[in-house]
Amino acid sequence: MAELEKDEANAADNKSGAMETVSAEEIQSLAQAVGEKLGEKSGKPLQQIALLIEKCGLDFVKKMMAETEATEAAGGLRTQDGKRRRTKGGVFFFLAKGQMDPQYRTDIFPNLIRHGDGSIMPTGLEWGDRIAHMRALQDKPGQINNLTVTLTGRPGALHIEGSSVMTVIKQEQVKAPPYPKGVPPFSAVEGATNYYVFMGLRHWLKVEKALENENDMLIVEGSAVYDAQLEGITILSTGVTTKVLEQQKRQGKRQARSSQPGGGAPRKTAIVTQAQARPDLSGLAEADADKLRQLFKAADKLRQKIADMEDRGQSSGLTMTRRLLDQTEKQISTLIRQHGL
Repeated sequence: MAELEKDEANAADNKSGAMETVSAEEIQSLAQAVGEKLGEKSGKPLQQIALLIEKCGLDFVKKMMAETEATEAAGGLRTQDGKRRRTKGGVFFFLAKGQMDPQYRTDIFPNLIRHGDGSIMPTGLEWGDRIAHMRALQDKPGQINNLTVTLTGRPGALHIEGSSVMTVIKQEQVKAPPYPKGVPPFSAVEGATNYYVFMGLRHWLKVEKALENENDMLIVEGSAVYDAQLEGITILSTGVTTKVLEQQKRQGKRQARSSQPGGGAPRKTAIVTQAQARPDLSGLAEADADKLRQLFKAADKLRQKIADMEDRGQSSGLTMTRRLLDQTEKQISTLIRQHGL
């Protein structure tokens, strides 16, 4: 704890030790020191440690550190299913979740779920715990009948040979929609993933001119397979378009509908719920108001995504996107109910 004590002394210098006066940089430094002691180096755990320091105070974090050391010395803690021993960081977070102020619990650990009576449901899987479980499950895998993916991005250099078009698209950062409760929040993995895209020349020629616009995005649908020789994922495309071309296509459909008798009637998206009314958030704490604003924004994006998929006649991923929207709207309703809005 020597490094932590040193950082604490620096943070408290001329600040009377009050955490509310410590800068964000100093909190991050303290979180880094705690993370190193726990063996936690990735972004998500360090962010949670920083939030624990900010909201619960450094004394609380030091107390949890001491209890973690004592627990480890006594043999550690097993996971909920009893199959393995928790990591040192896992012990720390388990103890912190059980003893921290409940009002901060779901802010710091968003995959905690509340029952209707406000009690806490068991926590979901932490991202860092996935490896051992997945390796055990590899002994009894299921079987895929069909796998279709949609890739959106800018193509790289091309190799055209006969009627085949090839390009490599690299993924360095994952941007995912809000996950349903129980799905662990993604924690970034070091390195990048290459996607080796194969298209037919006929498809490529339809999008080549549109992609001269650097703000347009290539959209590829197809089957995905891991290529061990290339050490990346190969996409064998079945459909190729761009965002601008899709927007033009949707606009043409809307114009065609509006020109027909009764064409002004809304399109059939009955399964998509209407946007929820925005309550007045001025009386809420900033953290609660910000959470609701983020959820409303996420729901709007999901509704637009569903509408776009329906316009394209795309069935792949549509059911999951609707489920994500349903989960997001339930979170919004729960928070509105809890705060009496």
